[in-house]
Amino acid sequence: MSLRNTEPFEIWLSDFATSVDDYSRAQRAPKTELPKLRPDQKALVRRLGVRGEEYARGLLAENYGRDRQKARARQLGEGVQDIVTALAKSGRVVRLAYEKQRGRWVVRVESSGGPVDIAIPAELANDYLDYVFPGTRNQLKERVAEALGAVGALAER
Repeated sequence: MSLRNTEPFEIWLSDFATSVDDYSRAQRAPKTELPKLRPDQKALVRRLGVRGEEYARGLLAENYGRDRQKARARQLGEGVQDIVTALAKSGRVVRLAYEKQRGRWVVRVESSGGPVDIAIPAELANDYLDYVFPGTRNQLKERVAEALGAVGALAER
């Protein structure tokens, strides 16, 4: 049985953050939802002198954080795709990569002119995802248009 990626684009996360909510949710999760520890993880638990359940809840919180970050990536990628489409440009988002160390997302768009990487500062992405202000969408649109060479196509239709 082969598993197919059902995402419209790839999502690469170099790092992700586990929030207080992720951690709280993991603490409330039933034991049946905890990930099974691999032999190397069990050995680490013994060396550290922590309870296996405590370690597994930490892993579950990380999973929640990763899933939350992937959902944000999906939302950002869909927003960029909408912008590319609105600019009447041929192209599609094929990958989003989160570079925590550089404080940015890099969105790869395959266009008729070849691949284009668009760097989006994490602050702009967070504003776009968390506060849907017209100014934020316009800032994102300008960044995408500039990268695609479509500055003249910025006027709303």
